[in-house]
Amino acid sequence: MADVLKLAARQAAASLAMRSRLWPMVPKGRAIVLRYHRISAEPRAASHEPRASLLQARSSKLVARSSSLPLSLPAEEFDAQLAFLASHCQVVSAAEIAQAAAEGHDLPPDAVAITFDDGYEDNASVALPLLQRHGLRATFFIAAGWIGTKNVLWWDRLHDYIRQAAELGAQPVDYQGLPKPLIAALDAADLRSPGGAAQLERALVTILGSMPVPPEETEHLVESVAAALGADMADPEPYRPMSWDQVRELHKAGMEIGSHTVSHARLAHVPAERAYEQLEQSKQAIQRELGAPVSLLAYPAGSHNQDVVDLAVEAGYRAAFTTESGPVAPGDDPFRLRRIGVGAGAYRGAFCGFSPSVFGLQLGRLARKRGG
Repeated sequence: MADVLKLAARQAAASLAMRSRLWPMVPKGRAIVLRYHRISAEPRAASHEPRASLLQARSSKLVARSSSLPLSLPAEEFDAQLAFLASHCQVVSAAEIAQAAAEGHDLPPDAVAITFDDGYEDNASVALPLLQRHGLRATFFIAAGWIGTKNVLWWDRLHDYIRQAAELGAQPVDYQGLPKPLIAALDAADLRSPGGAAQLERALVTILGSMPVPPEETEHLVESVAAALGADMADPEPYRPMSWDQVRELHKAGMEIGSHTVSHARLAHVPAERAYEQLEQSKQAIQRELGAPVSLLAYPAGSHNQDVVDLAVEAGYRAAFTTESGPVAPGDDPFRLRRIGVGAGAYRGAFCGFSPSVFGLQLGRLARKRGG
């Protein structure tokens, strides 16, 4: 009951702030750039046809699993967020915000840009129709070497391996070749307890994401974790990327396409020559496929330093976005532009559903965290 009252009070305060405009979501003279990854599909209406029923059952299974996928936001919640943004903000392109920051120009009032990282298939099949429904644009930063493949990104494989182990109730058994931090996390795990799988996943993603190693070493460590968990191959279906045809569909629909490197490399953790290859080759691949220039970059996992910035300039990018939370202001470094990550279930009202006013209030708070 206390939690309900707390949520109700937060929702009331948020509604008042939105109505009074005393606390606008976007601070005056600033803009905010939202960062999404994937939007989980909603189940289709049931059919009475036997074959359709089988397909529906399979689709429902995938949808049920997608509700707990890493970095995933339910389509219904994304739709409600877009409706709020369309009515309360001026949704502009990431390129417009980057240009205003670089040239020191004033930003449009209540300016918000929508961005997606990685290039998941649901960006085209689920997010695009919702964006079009509300007449909004977005920028999609894609890992060019992943598009059109059957590969599963390392954090998705890790999620699937832990899911398999949890379903079997299996505890880790073989730690061969694993560094001590990963062993400690596996030792502390209890996959039989409620929330144990999610807790282990958070710990392992944090550890692996902070290790200053090249991509192939991260891949090796994830497979070593799979061996420790006794897990089989990850099912690629829920984690697949877009095809190049789908990327072209986004571009044709008026969406911006930017680079997220070739293989989602954490650029500050690889040699300079390799970082430049990731930047230059991804840019060239996207331009070749789209027949259009690419000028925007998003650093995978936000990983960058001054050397990476210099390489991005050399590769011909005009601006780059980080994962650091906060607003964008005129005069900001165009190669260190901040974005605000949008998480699932973070904007609840009194009865556990999505609250547009809480969404606006929370984003407004984050938009004042730096430089506001």
